[in-house]
Amino acid sequence: MRAPIIILCAYFILCSFVSFSQKDHYKIVRIVVSGNEKTKLETILREIEFSDGDTIYLSELNVGIEKSKSNLTRTQLFNFIEVDTLIQETEVILNFSFQERWYYWIYPILEHSERNLSTFIYYRDFSRINYGVAFDWYNFRGRDEVLRFKTRLGYKEHYSIAYHKPGFGKRLIDGIWVFVDFFRQQKILYGLDSNMPVFWQNDTSYLKNHFDLGIEYSYRPKISSVFEFGLKYHQFFYNNDLFYNLLESKIKPAYLEPKIGYKYDNRNNLTYPVSGTYVNIRFAASLYQNADFSNSINISGFVQHNSEFFDSKFVLRNEIFMKKFIWDQTKPLLFDDVFNFFEKFVIRGYEYYYFPAKMLLGLRNTFSWKPMNIKFDIMPNVLPKEFSKFYSNVYIETFVDIAYSETLLIPSIIDDNFNNTIVYSVGAGLTFETYYDRLLQFHLAYNSCFNKIGIFVEFKTPIYKIY
Repeated sequence: MRAPIIILCAYFILCSFVSFSQKDHYKIVRIVVSGNEKTKLETILREIEFSDGDTIYLSELNVGIEKSKSNLTRTQLFNFIEVDTLIQETEVILNFSFQERWYYWIYPILEHSERNLSTFIYYRDFSRINYGVAFDWYNFRGRDEVLRFKTRLGYKEHYSIAYHKPGFGKRLIDGIWVFVDFFRQQKILYGLDSNMPVFWQNDTSYLKNHFDLGIEYSYRPKISSVFEFGLKYHQFFYNNDLFYNLLESKIKPAYLEPKIGYKYDNRNNLTYPVSGTYVNIRFAASLYQNADFSNSINISGFVQHNSEFFDSKFVLRNEIFMKKFIWDQTKPLLFDDVFNFFEKFVIRGYEYYYFPAKMLLGLRNTFSWKPMNIKFDIMPNVLPKEFSKFYSNVYIETFVDIAYSETLLIPSIIDDNFNNTIVYSVGAGLTFETYYDRLLQFHLAYNSCFNKIGIFVEFKTPIYKIY
């Protein structure tokens, strides 16, 4: 008699447990998308963390929605993304609504060729101005493709055609990027002296012509992870009368640049992220056709982590850089090759200086406070609806940056102040994040190496390009 009672009690307990567990489970009945007049549905669904019919916990639903919004934001296809959740007992309907961006940009080019605006203001070298016209077609055919044409004159002439398709195939996880670039210059940077650039100029002929042809393939097995494989061909032509980089008669160097890379990105924003992590690891080589040149290998890594505190009013950003350059020291190096390796590395307070390094390690730490987040809906009605409203974030920052480097022992680099030396900077700044990912930044920094304090300014936007 006791056995049936025990079995019956166990049955009721099990049913109660199952009933209780089901209350925490939700089935996604449907994902509804609206506002995507140009963007294809499959391009959007590729970035959403769930699919119709998924069964998840409520806590997972909320996290997945935030991840999906971050994924969609990183595509830079939309101005605003809103998600409404309709829950009926254990069933969920998700409504994603979008305001798309303006995707066609035919714009004049008027830009400086320095690494940052502060350096241009410091040198005031107006011979290094670029001008021209460019056409960028984002979200080409509604599939997040990019088509670009560019004609630029001035300091560094640039003629370019590029096409990028980030998702194709049955699962939209394959991507391809093809490009052709041609540069030529009458004034060139051919070395560094005391970490400052040294130029050579000829007003009657082009000192350097540079042709690039490249293709890259990307594989995206997960939303946040991408593997990249690329091959680029570089061909240089130097003026016969120019004794360039101690290469004497070797005036037409050419090399292949194979590349393997990995990127992980779950940040909430590309321009000024306040949460999430970014990892970029890259291996590349320079394989010269002429055996007299030294082949080289370069390895680089970058990690950024962003954390929010106190109701998202405060943000801590930690960044670490690592670069290593390996070559045969018995053979000559092409300065353009090594310069492209270290040129973009900057710690705040050292905007005017270069870190010419065979090994480089850098840390940047920023603590930010966001006092305001404003959305404006006052744009003139004559403008397209993509410009009908915009937002602005303001951040007040403090920072500490540190770098250590080992110099490249080549003739074109003289008196490297940063060789085997730890340098640092401390300071505070102000950043304005505005419409279409434009960043305007000001900061006051103390430079430990030269014991100087300076005010620096930077303006960044995807429409404002420096090559």
